Amino acid sequence: MDIDKQQLAQLQPAIRVGHRFQFPYERHAHESGRRGYCYAFHLVDGGKGTLSVGDASYPLKKGDLIYVPPLQLHSFYTDRENRLSTYNLYCELWNAEHAPSEHHLYWKEEDYEPELLTEIRSAPFLDAWPYYSPMQHHGFLTDLFIQIVKEHRKQQPLADEAAHGLLKAFLLSFAQASAEGRTSDYRMTAIMDRIDREAHAGSDYESWLAQSGLQKTQFHAQFKRSAGISPKAYWTRSVMRQASAALWESNRSITSIAEDLGYPSIHPFTKRFTAYYGVSPTQFRKRKHEQPRPNGSQDQSPATKLDRGR
Repeated sequence: MDIDKQQLAQLQPAIRVGHRFQFPYERHAHESGRRGYCYAFHLVDGGKGTLSVGDASYPLKKGDLIYVPPLQLHSFYTDRENRLSTYNLYCELWNAEHAPSEHHLYWKEEDYEPELLTEIRSAPFLDAWPYYSPMQHHGFLTDLFIQIVKEHRKQQPLADEAAHGLLKAFLLSFAQASAEGRTSDYRMTAIMDRIDREAHAGSDYESWLAQSGLQKTQFHAQFKRSAGISPKAYWTRSVMRQASAALWESNRSITSIAEDLGYPSIHPFTKRFTAYYGVSPTQFRKRKHEQPRPNGSQDQSPATKLDRGR
């Protein structure tokens, strides 16, 4: 599909609602009638579940991206034992000033309020976007998506403006990837999965090359076409993402985390982490305790969130 650069340049994205949500065990009584007033994007952050759109159903896992246009009938269902959690963006695309409220969903036809509907335009690049896109090996886009939600949640001057700018960057990059029909070669997918599993064991380029069965230049080109970055850069990102998750989600010592990730001591780990993220591991962990808790944060009970809409 050719990209209509003029139409893409007209995008004026603005976020109505952005948050992280964990689905409750109890099903919403009217979930099968779920429709949105605006454009919606959901990135699965954990757990398992199912998305139903029209007559199609998609099993969901971490790293899947869902796109739902306005008024499209759809529904989400979570696995009872492994609850689905998602980062969510409900947004305007064509008129940043349009949204009169944060109201973004309805479940029953009698509750529909036409004045809340976003501006809708015919756009080939939007029509071509799939409802469901596995994005496990597109780390730049998934990281950017999460950052947009976090930026939007901040109670700081210019946070919304920053989030809207990042959202436009995400949309342009996603449009580019969709237009190219970029899909992962099955050989590269297997190697990327292996790198993610074995990142702690170190960079093993020659072994990855042998597994691919390709010449070095072919392997490098095919991997970069599939992942968007080189094999060694992908390995570095995998190690750093595991490091950041361990720092954020556990209270283990930085020395212990460094050892688990294959570093001989804390010093080379700190140097690499700081070069990658721009802050030291200690500073990165400190940010967790400084995160703002705005109204409507994920501390709310599932029932409260359900009443507000997801």
